[in-house]
Amino acid sequence: MNNLERFIRYVKIDTQSDDTTGTTPSTEKQKVLGELLVNELLELGLSDAHMDKYGYVYAHLKGKGSRIGLNAHMDTALEVTGKDVKPHLIKNYLGGTIKLANGLEMDTEKFPILKEHIGHDLVVTDGNTLLGADDKAGIAIIMGALQYFHDNPKVKHSNISVCFTVDEEIGEGPNHFDYKKMHAKYAYTIDGSSIDKIEAENFNAIGATITFKGVSIHPGEGKGKLVNALNLASEFVNLLPANETPFDSENKEGFFHLNTIEGNSEVATLKMIIRDFKDKGMERRVQLVKDAIKKVKEAHPTAEVTHKFKNQYYNMKKYVDRKPMAVRRAKNALKKNGLEPSLGAIRGGTDGATFSKNGLATPNLGTGSYNHHGRFEFLDVQEFEKMIDVVIDIVK
Repeated sequence: MNNLERFIRYVKIDTQSDDTTGTTPSTEKQKVLGELLVNELLELGLSDAHMDKYGYVYAHLKGKGSRIGLNAHMDTALEVTGKDVKPHLIKNYLGGTIKLANGLEMDTEKFPILKEHIGHDLVVTDGNTLLGADDKAGIAIIMGALQYFHDNPKVKHSNISVCFTVDEEIGEGPNHFDYKKMHAKYAYTIDGSSIDKIEAENFNAIGATITFKGVSIHPGEGKGKLVNALNLASEFVNLLPANETPFDSENKEGFFHLNTIEGNSEVATLKMIIRDFKDKGMERRVQLVKDAIKKVKEAHPTAEVTHKFKNQYYNMKKYVDRKPMAVRRAKNALKKNGLEPSLGAIRGGTDGATFSKNGLATPNLGTGSYNHHGRFEFLDVQEFEKMIDVVIDIVK
């Protein structure tokens, strides 16, 4: 099985996580891929490969010198289904329109990123699902590197620790991660896009759940008494800065993002995420949410508004900066493979953010996959193969 075949094998397994179950893994189907990976790791000579009760897969390959960790996550995003993925290979993409199912199309006007991949082979979806390259491309890259060392036993390499995590997409990947099993000096998540980027900075992230309880009365008798919970939620949203949404922000600008509003006129629950690269910026955003809640309460004294904040992950920058060798080693490997490395900031999260905060510096590297979390996701095959070479050189 070559590297691309391995990737396609992985994406055909539905591993979508679920943020409502309260279990780890959040979906048992993630273990299906986990079991497959354990078997493949054993075949590649990682004799201690196993899956723990939480669905995490661990394995080690003996080498010399420092122990380097490699990580990718098995679950896929919630926005679009990962069931019955049907990948399509487009050889030597020439820049035209890529037709998908249901009248969906990809072209360089709608997706300018495609211009950077003209002349390369692309793997796309049929338009009914996401592809799952986030992060099965990362898994396949790690497995491809391990395959290389299995096939070339005389090539010297560092001690290697591997962990494939569950539930990264719902912010719970690090929850049961065993740092003693990883036992690495530093590590890398292979979970990005552009393969020339080393991402050692990311958003601070908080999730907020706000519940509005109104006063339910027959609307015909509601004068001065009925308080509509849905209207309360709407008032709250309108009190937040209108120009600080994902639509309005880029680079290192933070945002408020409304995920869901559910309920009825009596009770409504709003879920949102808050993102900011700076600690003080996050403090400001949390305070703006609290101030908006206070104003809603003051305007509607008979209503009840409660809230809950959940820290999801932190900016890894100050933790990775303490162990510069991780970034330096990645830079050298990229240069060796003809790439000009650049430092980037993730407008999102990664398991490595929490790993780094807890002492395991873990910058993020690319996979050659793009447009994650949707039907227009695609993999650049040549970049994907190049990244396997980069990982090989990182651990040589």
